[in-house]
Amino acid sequence: MTDSKTKISNTLFNNRQLFLRYNQFKIHRVLETLSATDRLVFTLIPRLLHINQKGLPGYIQDDVPCGIYNFKIDRECQLAAERLFPNIIMRGGENHSSFIDTVLLMGSTGSMAQSQKSDLDFTLFVDKQSISPERLNLFDQKLKLLEEWTWNTFNLEIHFFNNDILDVKNNIFGESDSESTGSAQAKLLKEEMYRTAVITGGKIPFWWIVPLNTDDRLYRNLCQLVQTNQTLLNPDDFLDIGNVDDISQGEFFGGSIWTLIKSFKAPFKTLIKMSLLEEYMFNNTKSNLLCHDIKKKIFGGVPYEKIDAYKNLFERVEKYFLTTKTEHEIDALRIAFYLKTGSKVNNYELIHGSMEPNKKMLIELINRWDWNSEKVENLNSYLNWQMMKKVALGNRMNQILMNSYKKISEANTQLGPGKSLITERDTHLLGRKLFSFYRKALNKVENLFALVDGETSEKELTFLLHQTSPADKGTWYLIRGKTLALLELIPPENIIKKASTLQFLIAFTCFNNLYSDDTILLLRAEQQSIKDQDLGALLRDLSSFMAQVNIADIPNEDLLAPAHIKQAFVIVDFGNPIPREITIGNINECKTNKEYSNYITKRLDRIRSVVTIYLTSWGELFCKTYSGINCMGRCLKDILPQTSSQVLDNPDYLKIFVPGSRRDTMNLFWINTYILKSLKSGISKREASPSSK
Repeated sequence: MTDSKTKISNTLFNNRQLFLRYNQFKIHRVLETLSATDRLVFTLIPRLLHINQKGLPGYIQDDVPCGIYNFKIDRECQLAAERLFPNIIMRGGENHSSFIDTVLLMGSTGSMAQSQKSDLDFTLFVDKQSISPERLNLFDQKLKLLEEWTWNTFNLEIHFFNNDILDVKNNIFGESDSESTGSAQAKLLKEEMYRTAVITGGKIPFWWIVPLNTDDRLYRNLCQLVQTNQTLLNPDDFLDIGNVDDISQGEFFGGSIWTLIKSFKAPFKTLIKMSLLEEYMFNNTKSNLLCHDIKKKIFGGVPYEKIDAYKNLFERVEKYFLTTKTEHEIDALRIAFYLKTGSKVNNYELIHGSMEPNKKMLIELINRWDWNSEKVENLNSYLNWQMMKKVALGNRMNQILMNSYKKISEANTQLGPGKSLITERDTHLLGRKLFSFYRKALNKVENLFALVDGETSEKELTFLLHQTSPADKGTWYLIRGKTLALLELIPPENIIKKASTLQFLIAFTCFNNLYSDDTILLLRAEQQSIKDQDLGALLRDLSSFMAQVNIADIPNEDLLAPAHIKQAFVIVDFGNPIPREITIGNINECKTNKEYSNYITKRLDRIRSVVTIYLTSWGELFCKTYSGINCMGRCLKDILPQTSSQVLDNPDYLKIFVPGSRRDTMNLFWINTYILKSLKSGISKREASPSSK
């Protein structure tokens, strides 16, 4: 071996040792954050992936592929198995062929942003072409069983993302569905994976042992040296999924669209990520990405307790904000970071410090920001904030997000044809998701709390009808808390929403998850068909029937097709109490079509109003009221063009609610049958007409 090759070999070997020590430190950080039981589960997951044994979670009776490269059972793993499964002798599985090359965690795990409530996202690297599609499907089933076991048994949310090695090496991450990113992120996701990875089993990504400033050509040469046994390293110990030396500017636009959509899940985290994309777009990124920052610190001997991927991300963005943004925007970024970490620094800790590693880092930042204790205490109580205060903060974050998106989008148009790496199809898909949230439309119910991080349910809610005179139809108000105060005496910050109808406020409440089974309700209105008991029943029924939509999770096939109604909740008002002639009689006793028609017509004529609350395949919720003569007919005429024959047979498509005594509604099942028959008949006529062909 020549001197130069010896030097390179020693460098790669030393880098490997440095990374392994750092990785062990991160595993320790993960374990410190988890609860005692969750630590056992976390420790045992690789072993459950490694074997397929009857009586254990993830067991598949058929020939399921399993096995992790070079997996060894250590003392902690053995103790975890004995604690969780004391009555089962767990096989070692040493004879398994290794289907899984690498198991790693990515994201906030092992950083100051990890909490006991954080999901554990396991990324697996396999050669999908090495097995049949049938066996690959069995492996996916095994992963699903493990996810269900941890959730159902321990309330621990874990996810497995199964990646093909060659696909990832070529920066292919699937379509832009709810969790994969299509062409939208490509190398961006790989860069994040390298800087946040915690290896829990298998091979080390080869990128982690190459020196800093390694371009693609040098990466290939170093890889070749190892693969041809010209170094001290075993080539089988490494996973080659490609280099990340730089990221093309053409990738940032797709990444910004995807990041904006993810804001509907987590606005605080998304603000930081979008800001990073903007920083990348307008600065030099060659060998200067965040993954390079982390690698430089590890290879440079920086103490591990001073290396935190999430803190590093924030400080990179904050530095950019300090030279390009307003004080208002800088403050919003810091608030987003503080809330995202989930750590609550109290006044004593601000003065005297803390022994907790995450809080120690956070206190250093707070002192640097010159925050006072009142501000910190206010943020600590975020979960108890009045809802509209949370919304105001969410909108503040969203404004910065949108400004960053616009800057990246404008810069993307200057790149020239063919430079943007996101495909037209993925642009269309992701654009539709944004459209679903931001589009204004008549009768549309706002997804207002999509930009609120955390729980949104209220302990108490008041529904108030305010009328200026008995003849006035009035305005309905949704108010936080129980109150008997006059409207003008109610603090404006307690008024969540106002609308022309109670039903619209009910739809808004359910769609935004403001109601739970524990919520105490107060209805302040006279001479309304919906009484106190109806309000509670309505909220329960509607909440269980259709909940808030996560826009990021809308399936691609729905977005590529015209929007149609997926679920319809129909409120039919006969007055309260329901007239006796509506509830007596049995439609099954009708002997002729004339009797059936008379039975239906007589009851349709007594309907005072119909309210349709319907959810579309694009994730939009609408609420519309029809009153007076032929209100049911006008309602059906409106929803027919938006209805497809395929959904009508779905038992979750239609639900009817009739205000009044619950006993009185037992004989009103005919309404459901009538609506479905009418829609099916209308669709048949539409499909038979010449214009539809």
